Amino acid sequence: MRTNRQKAQQKSAIRDTIRDAALCLAASDRVIPTLQRLVQETGLTEAQIEAHFPSMDDLAIEIRKVAEDLFGDLENAMPANGSLISMMEELAVLRARYYEAAADFKHLGDAGGRFLPSVATSQAIRAARYRARLTEMLEPHCLGKTTDVVAQVELITSWDSWRHLRGVQRLTADQAVDLLKSVLTTVASQVNQHALAE
Repeated sequence: MRTNRQKAQQKSAIRDTIRDAALCLAASDRVIPTLQRLVQETGLTEAQIEAHFPSMDDLAIEIRKVAEDLFGDLENAMPANGSLISMMEELAVLRARYYEAAADFKHLGDAGGRFLPSVATSQAIRAARYRARLTEMLEPHCLGKTTDVVAQVELITSWDSWRHLRGVQRLTADQAVDLLKSVLTTVASQVNQHALAE
């Protein structure tokens, strides 16, 4: 007879199997895997999968936990204090590192955000947190123009912009970073010119 601990370990192992299969399928197919694909990949029945993850949204929450464990430090990294231009250049590098490392998860989030409520909510929360960190970083340098500058920097350093540079324009990561640095230093120069004029 199995003990409670053995049952819990088995349940955890099955959840891990389903989650790992979903991650592998998502990385290879760049779409949210269907229940039928999970059945094929894991060898489990639909009922077994649904017993552990009653909806795809429940599975998305589990996958998001993995992504946060793997990439949370990269996602939250911000430049050290310094001149505005040096901070902008460092921000370009930090965001590129995060986007390159987490690309498969970000693509999965793009697909899931359209129809999974927890993914859309998580994306909105992460965007708001990033905006708040940008505001904190830029406020000492912007002299009352923080909202405008944050909006520009957020757009330039967004996942959508990075995905476009890498996927549509087919730039290498280094080329994309150089372009981001160029645009961000232009923003910083405009802020500095405005500060000198005041």
